[in-house]
Amino acid sequence: MSGIERLADRPIAMSPAAIEEEFTRIWRETSAAGADDSSIRLRTLNFVGVGPETWTVERFERVMDSLPQRHPCRGVLAVTSPDRHGLEASISAHCWRTSTGGRHVCSEEVVLRAGMEDAHALASTVLALLVPELPLTVWVIGAIDLEAHVIGELIDGAETVFVDTADAPDLAVALRSLLDAHRRHDVAICDLAWRRLGVWRSLVAQFFDGDEGLRRLTQLQAFEVVGGTGVSSEMLLMAGWFISRLGLSLAEVTRGTDSLTATLYDGSRGVSLKLSSGVTEPARIREVKVRTSEAEFVVQTHPESNHMHVREEWPGDSDRRTVEQVPIDDASVVAEALDDASDLPVFIEAAQAALALLRD
Repeated sequence: MSGIERLADRPIAMSPAAIEEEFTRIWRETSAAGADDSSIRLRTLNFVGVGPETWTVERFERVMDSLPQRHPCRGVLAVTSPDRHGLEASISAHCWRTSTGGRHVCSEEVVLRAGMEDAHALASTVLALLVPELPLTVWVIGAIDLEAHVIGELIDGAETVFVDTADAPDLAVALRSLLDAHRRHDVAICDLAWRRLGVWRSLVAQFFDGDEGLRRLTQLQAFEVVGGTGVSSEMLLMAGWFISRLGLSLAEVTRGTDSLTATLYDGSRGVSLKLSSGVTEPARIREVKVRTSEAEFVVQTHPESNHMHVREEWPGDSDRRTVEQVPIDDASVVAEALDDASDLPVFIEAAQAALALLRD
């Protein structure tokens, strides 16, 4: 298989029936192109993006440029803008080719644009465009308000709701919203910020594998996360994961402009937590340190080489290795999460612990 090709991008009349008719025409035209350029329409998923128009369209398009190759879908993007009045639509098809050059499999995309006063009509149109009997995944792009009108009408029918807490202007509000939605609507929540932490969590956990690793945990003294400007959602979720997995209790928290420190307890033993800004680049994690009474364990990222460095520092000795960084772009993270969302319970507990760190 080779890359995905955008087959068409056509503005059309604003009605679900007109949209379906135009898709039928696209497939009829491409089928008439000949046997060497045949197309198969395949859909295994309804993938719906919802958000403000400003930068949502570009972000959704980047995902749709590759997602259908792993998860053939009907993609529907519903965006709103205070500068618009009424509803507009455009459609396109995404096809990927075999090594011989003929089109192989195609998915569909609809972009719906509406004014703020047209939210009800927008939601109704999205619902009418969903392919029956296929699972629904909703991606809330931007600020996280899972009870907003369009999202609220979709969420009860969704199997999974994607968010990215890295986009949240108020992380405490965002975490409360997604935890409430998970409880009230019985829907799986997938946070892209959390999924980007997968390799970090795996590498840190490896320090404490087996009986020897469990012994090290009984000597735990400190946990530190260093990131970009400010205390990001990824830093807080990493701390929340550590706290929840070890069952640590929270005693006190001190929050600064670009830092957070806390005192944790494992029984009667105190453990210090520190989240701090180490660079002025975007708010991604750069380093995680775990210190015990015997050694220090470190995971660092090196963006220039696309590698991660893993280090154990013992008195008079050290052990180092290099691990390739996994892709963390939206398309890769979304596709990986659709393949396996089995860590939902771990995420919910980590989010609850992260929220506890933010409470005054």
